Amino acid sequence: MTRVKTALQGCSPPSYRGDHMARRTALTSVSATAAVIGAALVALSAPATAAATADTTPPALTAPARGAFVPKSQISATELDRYGDPTSTELTMLAQWSASDPSRICGYSTREVFEEYATDWTPWSRQTRLTRDVSDYDDQEGGGSLKFNGIDVRARDCAGNISTAYIDLQPVVFQQDGRSYGYGNLTPPTTTGAWSTSSCACWSAGTTLKSSAKGARLDFHLPAGLTPEKPATTTPLALVMERAPDRGKARILVDGVQVAFIDTGSSTKLHRSVTWTGSVTAAVPHTISVVNVATSGRSRLDVDALLTNGIASMGQPLWSSSSAG
Repeated sequence: MTRVKTALQGCSPPSYRGDHMARRTALTSVSATAAVIGAALVALSAPATAAATADTTPPALTAPARGAFVPKSQISATELDRYGDPTSTELTMLAQWSASDPSRICGYSTREVFEEYATDWTPWSRQTRLTRDVSDYDDQEGGGSLKFNGIDVRARDCAGNISTAYIDLQPVVFQQDGRSYGYGNLTPPTTTGAWSTSSCACWSAGTTLKSSAKGARLDFHLPAGLTPEKPATTTPLALVMERAPDRGKARILVDGVQVAFIDTGSSTKLHRSVTWTGSVTAAVPHTISVVNVATSGRSRLDVDALLTNGIASMGQPLWSSSSAG
């Protein structure tokens, strides 16, 4: 027994310190490897970060100078004042925009612009279009500071650069006889074939020009300089007509060239409906024509108004009142 005990006492105890050191060495090696990998990843990402940081060029923001009209929308039933002139009209307009940039686009923001102030900017979002209820209210009649003019749009790229543009939303409503509310009158439209005036409180200013004759033509004459402060601006247009089960088809011409073929037929009556939208360059005169196709069984057309977006700044008349007495 004494020999066994002595032998056991002579054995070396387990080397816990050695195992511990081995584990520490292994962990240190793993940590060093992870650090090397992390440094490599940082090195790989550094050029992209540097490029984004170095981008100081604002994004390319594409926005029309003037908003457009909304197809199939309806304008309000304009009344006449005590002098027999049209009062203001309410309607809906459309603004849309886009932008591009090498660092990508990270958001858009808008604000409403009135005659003497602007609202706060909206939060950044992906929104690229909006519709807005507007009117051709003339600020010379009072309350000018409350007159809505349009919207500012901002585009921000992912490097933080910002571009801004303004979109005008100030319509002018010309009745079928060329009269407007406070912005002068067009030269009276000319007609070819059989046209006559039709009356209904349901129509803008209470009247339309109607025809059921094949080939009957109505011409609106727009002078040059639709927007005096920006004569080369493209000016949106729209035709307002009656839509109903017994209304027919028409050809729309701009300067004698057909640009659309429209159908004013509808299962229900839709008064003061925007039936055609387009645009012209403001620098030269234009003729907008409606030609009756005389659709079988529903040959009648009713032309109610012509819409433009081209009010001169500070509420000055857009066109001279060449037909006023």
